[in-house]
Parts: sequence; structure tokens; C-alpha cells
Amino acid sequence: MLIEPVFGKKFFGREEVLCTLQKRVAALKGGYRQNMALTGPMLAGKSSILRHFLDNVGDSEIIPLYIEMDGMDFRLFCMQFMAALLFRYLKSNGRTAHELLAELQKEAGPASKYDRESEFEALKKICGGMIPKTVNCMDAVLGLLKQRRTNAAYEKILELTSVFKTETDKNCIVILDEFHNLSNFKLRKPFQTFGKFIMVQKNTMYVVSSSQKTLLKEILSRKLSLLFGNFEIIEINGFDSRTARSFISDKIDRSEFLNDIKNYFIQISQGSPFYLEVFIKEFSDLILNVDAKENAVECLLEVFSRVLYDSNGVLNQYFMNNLNFFLEKKKRKNFIAVLVSLAKGNCTIKSIQKDLKKKDCDLGMKLQKLQDMDLLETSGGFYIISDKLFEYWLKYVYCLKEQSVIDDVDIKYLEFKKNIGHDYERYRVESRKDVKDIICDLFRAFDNSKVQVNMNLRKIPRFDVVESRSLSKNIVEIEGGLSTKKWICHLKQNDMADESDVGRLCDLKDRDKEFKIMRKILIPLEGIEQNAFLLAKEQNIWVWDIEFINRNLRFFGKFEIVL
Repeated sequence: MLIEPVFGKKFFGREEVLCTLQKRVAALKGGYRQNMALTGPMLAGKSSILRHFLDNVGDSEIIPLYIEMDGMDFRLFCMQFMAALLFRYLKSNGRTAHELLAELQKEAGPASKYDRESEFEALKKICGGMIPKTVNCMDAVLGLLKQRRTNAAYEKILELTSVFKTETDKNCIVILDEFHNLSNFKLRKPFQTFGKFIMVQKNTMYVVSSSQKTLLKEILSRKLSLLFGNFEIIEINGFDSRTARSFISDKIDRSEFLNDIKNYFIQISQGSPFYLEVFIKEFSDLILNVDAKENAVECLLEVFSRVLYDSNGVLNQYFMNNLNFFLEKKKRKNFIAVLVSLAKGNCTIKSIQKDLKKKDCDLGMKLQKLQDMDLLETSGGFYIISDKLFEYWLKYVYCLKEQSVIDDVDIKYLEFKKNIGHDYERYRVESRKDVKDIICDLFRAFDNSKVQVNMNLRKIPRFDVVESRSLSKNIVEIEGGLSTKKWICHLKQNDMADESDVGRLCDLKDRDKEFKIMRKILIPLEGIEQNAFLLAKEQNIWVWDIEFINRNLRFFGKFEIVL
């Protein structure tokens, strides 16, 4: 299944990431180079961001090169790198795409002979008189490739942007999409060699990306831990709830009664632009042809049936392909059993073993392997499947099709729709709760649990009582009590938290001699100002943002909050 990145008019959101990239471009022109790394799950939109950025650099003194490193050999990588440099150089000199195409076709000769090699030779011929040193360097790369001296050719290709800078005084931005695939080229220490060059290339900015989050972070921390040239890491996840809602509203312009369905799409997809696009395309086609208010839920169930359940459904095929891609055939059965158990809500080693009805001595190793493949997340002793929709598919589609004792297609299909309908109704009931009540329920769920807080594992006790009271229009105090100790949490809503909100928590004293305040927490649903965050850190006040809250709601089997 081919999934193309979106850019141009179809591109949506991501202003903060694009703003950061543009700032780094401005800094490069000012003599300061900061390399960037974009990481995140597959289909989160990394390639779309990079493509959009590439087409909107808008500065003739900056030459951006984009190379997608998925499914190519080393020779093709070199050819694309060099061709991208020449093509972007010509564009920076004012040539339009139509003019360049006409020139290339003229230089390449008859259309019947027009291929990758002739296209590259045509580019070299056009540029030969303008940047001869750069073209000579490219010829040297081709010569080394012909001699099968791939390591020497690799070093020469990395040298290319420096030669180009000397000749043109133009800076390059090299974008390497799915950068971890560099290890597939069978080069001698490819990342260490890459690091050696980028340390001294102060006029070339590198932007790398990878869907293999754990692997990329290992590469950056171990193989590219440099004194100069370190990478600033930006994690790309799904849209936040407000951006996701705007994304949906852009495509479905219907009444407020669809809000529950929109929010259900958002929380089940975790704001993934690809998943939302698939859902909304099907839903908008269906809803146009029925009485929307009467049949909205039935349309929802039909959409899930088409894209998740049907054998030809886009997401059904995608998830089946993922199982085959990530898991080796010989070991697939054992790993799938663990994933299915997790999808059914078993989130600890003990509960998984109980569900599998056997003691698996290798279970810890399997869970670690699944984490290394970015299929699982962990916090303390809890595990969840990273992709919530993949978890949903395993639970409601894969289990039903593979494990049902009744081998009847129609019955399975009806069972699927019934299960989805029940899940949607449970979500509607939970989403009617006030945010403070949802967070109180989360506090009641803590059971001496170890939870990851600011990169550290912290034990959250089992509270004897959890109560809340309103302090002002925007602030609710949640109090968790156990024995003679209390945890105090301030929930800030409708506005960004500032230093006064932190100060209010700082000023809290023990209210009576019987109870001692052991921990203070601030939950800023709309975010927190940087100075306020630093003050909270200084005063040992925990700050739990909406991402932290939703992640832990998932660990305890609850629906996330959609603001």
C-alpha cells in the first residue's frame, strides 16, 4: 500500500515545527548551524513536514536537498544526492520547473532513451560551465562507484556540499528521510564517518528523520554524540485535539451533533493525520447521503467496518502488513499472542502470563523486543501498545477473525459492529464527565504504582480518599489523602499557567497538624509559560501536561481527554 506525503494546499497545521525549522535556516545564514532530527511513529507526518519545508525555504542563498532513503541502494543514494544538488542549484538561479524540464529533455536526447542516468548527465552538462569544481567532484564519486570503492565514494559525497559552498558561497540543507537506512548500504562505520564530516561542515545543515524512534535515538546518542554538530530532536506525533478538530471541520462542515463522533475519531486515532484522513473521507461520503442526525452512529459503524474490518480496508491491510513487517515469520505467533493480550487490557507481566495461561520465561525479553521496535511503551511495570488504533484493531478485528470459535463471516461482522457500538457508547458516557472528575478517577486508580515522571520512575501511592474543590473560575484543587499525608494538585483550565499559579502552590502550607503535604502537582491543560515551568522545577512541583494525563489514562484502561 503506497502512502504518499502531503504538501502544498493539502498540508495542514504543524506551525510550531515549521517555525523552528525556519529559525534554524535563519541562524544558518547568520553563521550558526544547528542540525535537526525529526522522530515519531510511522504516518505521523514527518515526510509531509519535510516536503512542505523543502518547498517553502524561499531563499536563493540556501540550497535544500531532499533524499528519501527507503528502499534504495548506495549508488541510487549517490545519484539522487548529486542530482538534487544540481537541480536545486538551477532553481535557485531563477529557472522555473517548466524551463528546467525543457532543458533536461533537450540535453538528454530522444524520449525513448530518457532514464535516470541520462537525466543526471543532462544536469551535469547544464551545470558544468557554472560550477565546474562541484561537477568534477561528482565525476570523482562516479569513478569511485565504478571501481566499487564505496567507502571512498561515501566520503566524497559527504565532501560535496563543502566544495559547492566554496564555489558558490551558498549554504546547503541536506534532508535525509528515514536516515536509519544508512546502515543498509554496507559501508564501513557509516554513522561515524558521517559524524566526522558534519563536525567540520559548519555551512551545511543536516535534517534527518526516522520512524524508528528508538533506533534513531540510539544512533544520535551513541554513534553521533559529537562535540560540534549535535542534533536537536523534535518528536512528531499526531495533532493535538484542537488542531485535529479543525482538520476534521475542514472536511466535514456539519452540525454540532457530530461532536461526539469527531472526538471519538480523535481519541481513537491519537490525532494521526493519516488515520483521520481515512476515517473522514469515508464518513463524509456516507453522511451526505443519509439523514445525518438519525444515522450518524450507523455511519460511524459502517466507516469502521469498511476501513478496519473489511479484508480490503485501507487500515486493515496496513495493520496486517505491519505485523508481517515487524515480526519475523518464525517468531510471529508468539509475539502476536503478547500483543493481543496487551490489546485486551493486560498491561503487566503478571496479567499477561495469566491471560496466556502459561509462565513464559522469555516474556520480559519479548516485551523489550517489542519496545525496541517502537510497538510498545512502558511506564514502571505497565505496558501499552504505542499506536492506540493498532491496539483497537487487534482487539476488535484480529481477535475476532482469528480466535472466534464460530466460523461464520456474517456473525463475525455483526459481532464487530456490536463491539464498536458498545465502545462508542462507553466513550460518550465517559466524555460527559467534567475534566476534574476524570483526573480524580485517575488519582483513585493509582495503587502504589510506579509512573514515569520527568524521565524518572516515581511511586504514586494508593489514596484513601480523593476530593476536589473549586478555588476560582479556572482552578480546581484536587486533594489525595492517605493516613497523615496529603498530595495537593491544582488543575488549571481555560488559560495558560503562569508564575502566579506556581506561586499559589508554593505558598500552600500544612493546614493542620494532623496532615502533612507530601507532594504538590500542577496540571496546566492549556500549557505553561517557560518561566513558570522553570520555577515549578526549582520548587520541586511536578507539572503534568495533557499528554502526561492522557498517557496515564491509557495505562489504567481509561479514555483520553479530548479538549
